[in-house]
Amino acid sequence: MKLYEKERQQMKRRNLMALVLAGVMAASVMGCASQSGAKNPSETQKEAAKEGASNESVSKDNESGAADSAAVPAGSWKPDHDITIRVPNAAGGTMDTITRILGQGIQQSTGTTVMINNLTGASGAIAANDLLAKDADPCELMTSGIALFTLAPLFNQDIKVSLDDFAIVSGMVSEDFVLCVNPEKSGIHNWEELKAYGEKERILFGSNTPGGTTHMLGTALFGEAGLNAESVTSDGTNKDMLALTSGDVVCAIGNASACQQFIEEGTAVPIVVFSADAYEGFEGFTVPSVVDLGYDIQFKSCNFLMAKKGADQAALDQIHDMIQAYTETEECKKLAESAKYVPDIADGETVRAMIEDSAKMCQEIYEKYYH
Repeated sequence: MKLYEKERQQMKRRNLMALVLAGVMAASVMGCASQSGAKNPSETQKEAAKEGASNESVSKDNESGAADSAAVPAGSWKPDHDITIRVPNAAGGTMDTITRILGQGIQQSTGTTVMINNLTGASGAIAANDLLAKDADPCELMTSGIALFTLAPLFNQDIKVSLDDFAIVSGMVSEDFVLCVNPEKSGIHNWEELKAYGEKERILFGSNTPGGTTHMLGTALFGEAGLNAESVTSDGTNKDMLALTSGDVVCAIGNASACQQFIEEGTAVPIVVFSADAYEGFEGFTVPSVVDLGYDIQFKSCNFLMAKKGADQAALDQIHDMIQAYTETEECKKLAESAKYVPDIADGETVRAMIEDSAKMCQEIYEKYYH
């Protein structure tokens, strides 16, 4: 009962935060309309498209170009119609919230309405195909996660999208994944102790389902280490961490922000980060890199803004500059703090290189452990 009660309390806190953010942004819903999604999608995508879509504008607060937006550099590109940003997740989620925050900066800088179009389904392919059905236009954009070009096509053959068809405008956020244990339940405090345990007993690790990032990372790590491990899957990192808290799993993998609350509460200890360098984002911990432990399994969660290939590059560069400048304003800092969002604004080429490297690693893991 404690497990489910804690989950309910956390859901209440998240809902309250969403309400606070909505109030700060003064988001005015301009209307919701059901849409059909992408043109000529595969059967999988057609089914996913039924989940629905919605159009909303970001807040029009400070649209007149208040003090904060004056920091945004001027450019030669002036949009002559509304800007639409497709989000492949439901309204209220992390990617949607981040898009609305940054969309507000674009709206202030251009003086043009920014519409948020939530097109869910098929791991982002519904939204991607909708974008590709439009002319190459800097006003037609999409927020995407890295999985669309890495894991999704491997585990769902109906998803046929190519990074070559898109221009990356800007990175929005990137985040490390960490492996956590609960010493109070398992007596395990670090990787060496977990490894010793796995040489004698089966390791139950919390992750998402096959095809998901944390499942892939756990499968690869324990596979490379030669340990006997089995995933206990769920539909979210929060549930995986709750399973760790209750002792239902020996360890769990999640993105850093999702694990932070449990680490601060003392019910989880981070022991490995899936990056090239040690992680020091948790107070009191220096989390060893998976590379330092001898396993080259690097993967970051990454959300970015993209356009259809062929859109005017000067305009896309200007949008990137708008986003970069807006994240330095007090307005954006307040919104980001309310949403627990830490901006990581990278240029398009940097993001593209990250996606390509991650896709190569995912392909290797898929062929070795899944195919």
